[in-house]
Amino acid sequence: MTSRIRQLASDTAVYGVSSIVGRLVNFLLFPLYSQVFLPDEYSPIIVLYAAFVFLNIVYQHGMESAYMKFASDQGAGDERSPVFTAAMFSVSSVMLVATVFMLLFQRPVAALIGLDFTQLHLLGWAAAILALDALAIVPFADLRLRSRPWAFAGVRLVNIAVNVGLNLWLILGRDMGVEAILMANTAASTITLLLLLPVIAGRWTWQLDVPLWKRLVGFGLPFVPGGLGYALTERINIFFLEGMDPARIQSLYAGRFTDPDIAARAAELGPSVYTEYIVGTYGGMIKLAVLMALFVQMFRYAWQPFFLQRQRDADVAALFGRVFFLVTWILGAILLAVSFMAGDIVALPLPGGRHLIAPTYWMGLHVIPIALLGYFFQGWYYHFSAGVYIRSRTRWFLHATLAGSAVAVGVNALFVPIHGMAAAAWATTGSYATMALVLFVLVRREYDVHYAWGRIGALLTLGAGCFAAWAMIPEMDGPLAELGLVAAYAIVGGMIGGALPRGMKWFSH
Repeated sequence: MTSRIRQLASDTAVYGVSSIVGRLVNFLLFPLYSQVFLPDEYSPIIVLYAAFVFLNIVYQHGMESAYMKFASDQGAGDERSPVFTAAMFSVSSVMLVATVFMLLFQRPVAALIGLDFTQLHLLGWAAAILALDALAIVPFADLRLRSRPWAFAGVRLVNIAVNVGLNLWLILGRDMGVEAILMANTAASTITLLLLLPVIAGRWTWQLDVPLWKRLVGFGLPFVPGGLGYALTERINIFFLEGMDPARIQSLYAGRFTDPDIAARAAELGPSVYTEYIVGTYGGMIKLAVLMALFVQMFRYAWQPFFLQRQRDADVAALFGRVFFLVTWILGAILLAVSFMAGDIVALPLPGGRHLIAPTYWMGLHVIPIALLGYFFQGWYYHFSAGVYIRSRTRWFLHATLAGSAVAVGVNALFVPIHGMAAAAWATTGSYATMALVLFVLVRREYDVHYAWGRIGALLTLGAGCFAAWAMIPEMDGPLAELGLVAAYAIVGGMIGGALPRGMKWFSH
């Protein structure tokens, strides 16, 4: 078991090179945006990227998961693959139809996602990004399945470098507006696809296996409604925030609109500026949950090929249970550390009397611990997904995500108009928790994993106690005390799980 967990940890670390750098750079770009764009100016980018979450589901229609399942069943060699060809054909066809639709019907699409008609020019860039990223999804999945994490990470790092360089040049050098963000993303996605052309050329065959393609579509399509439900969980709150009454926003956040330009902009452009302001604030500050989100993404990238390759091991139930405890332990440590230090992070001083994040965005700080808890449950959801793939029960994703999306829509509809950003964050967290619970209940009926729930419960109690101490005891609100709480959680939690002490005892299990 030791060597296999080490392999999972190693792959997670390598995939994390690109994920960590990408997410951190994305976060580090936000301070630039916060210094240049007021929250209401930044709001269209938040709205567009929220729409991306929904549109990517349609563009990809489950082909990433379908390819990994069918290619792993046939053996992922280096030869030309009919599975690869069928998956690429499917993605390319849907991409072409969806892109043409977006370009021909820009006004209805803009109205649907909440863009003003003066921002229609942004949709062209959005369509290009969606198309290019869709064409890259199967080659990326192929690299993961063939255990080529360094190639995967290398392409992603080039994407990041291009994106960052162009953001700096277009925004600072050319003094462009928010469209520069989309232009840089488009260029980076184009170069990514060019770098993946050798993978496509090496795996592509000019003979389309139509029956195989139909089976791929049959496996992948259940991911579409499930994915849309997942997107509702992730981003529907942006659209509910966008629909808040400006008068309620002014009442709810009275005294927090500290920038004198806001009143002037509201007088010039109307009270909708206040709505756009909190959309930009919420979308920007939620990025501080980056450390939790990137670990969850790293784990997902490594976990899927890991459980597909280990599903026939004799001790698979104990192995997967062990992984679950370790992931929960790490997620808890990240949640506590980021929650405790978020206020210090945004206030880091910069030259010229500035801060890392402009104070105009600080009114959204209170949503960060809530968002982190959501990513915690998302990590559980990805872990429970192993049984779905192994048993080929993709409809369970639909059940879980529909339950989660129902919670998200209900909480958003009932509470966001009254409570604003905090309710939006709780809606996402509640829906992730629901998805994880539903998937666990469905999977355990057909795929048993040995979870040490007693130890997990003790670990969760420990983490909740540390957080409560920080929130309720003023003396704990300081760097040394916060570091001590995180260290106490890590050490005691490791002892609870048998991970500590005596030289990382868990390697002997």
